[in-house]
Amino acid sequence: MILAKCLGIFIFALGMLDLVDTIAHAQQWIGAANPRGTIWRPGNVAVGEEPQRGDDPRPMIDVTRPLAMSNDQDDRLFSANMVYKGNTSPKFEVDTRRAYAGGARSKAGILPPDLDFAVHRSAAIGLVNINENIPSGYKLIVGGNILAEEVRIKLIKDWADYVFEPNYRLKSLREVEAFIHDHHRLPDIPSAADVTQRGIDLGQMQSTLLTKIEELTLYVIEQKKDLEMLRGKVKHLEQVNATPIPTAGR
Repeated sequence: MILAKCLGIFIFALGMLDLVDTIAHAQQWIGAANPRGTIWRPGNVAVGEEPQRGDDPRPMIDVTRPLAMSNDQDDRLFSANMVYKGNTSPKFEVDTRRAYAGGARSKAGILPPDLDFAVHRSAAIGLVNINENIPSGYKLIVGGNILAEEVRIKLIKDWADYVFEPNYRLKSLREVEAFIHDHHRLPDIPSAADVTQRGIDLGQMQSTLLTKIEELTLYVIEQKKDLEMLRGKVKHLEQVNATPIPTAGR
């Protein structure tokens, strides 16, 4: 009987120690006890694993979960959704690999492993700098300047190598001169009014400019051939003029 009482006291003491430890370490949320109440708490919030401590200041909220190895859904950390007529539409999601806007997380299986952020349909940045109506049909709209170390345009059709094909019709310089006189621009180059109104397709414009460079190269080659032919004729005439004319009667 005494042993049972001692065992009961020991178990009760362990429970009290655990309760004290819980009270000492737990920082409870504060808020109204109703579905519409706003809950809040001072300090930082950590969800998942214990955040690593260090000299750096800890964030206000830290959501941590180890990277899932098998189930792709297990590594989701945060999801902000819109519910309309029973249908849930994700607006912003974060997992242990990257962040997503819209439904881009549904395409996670085809995204490059080194990608940090994915947008499902389109994105707009700095619209305050766009004074005109926002055009449609574009995946990214930036109202301002873009700074990049490298810009690569892929899938450009009709690259300008066709200029060097044997069946390419190179306009004569007289035709080019007439076009410039009538339109005040080079053939196939958009006018200043068109560029002001519609802008330019960067990849297409690069191809068009390369076309003009290749055409210019062909013109230079033709001019060089004509110049060499004229030099040959001049040299021949100089040789003819330098030959002494026989004197009559000698």
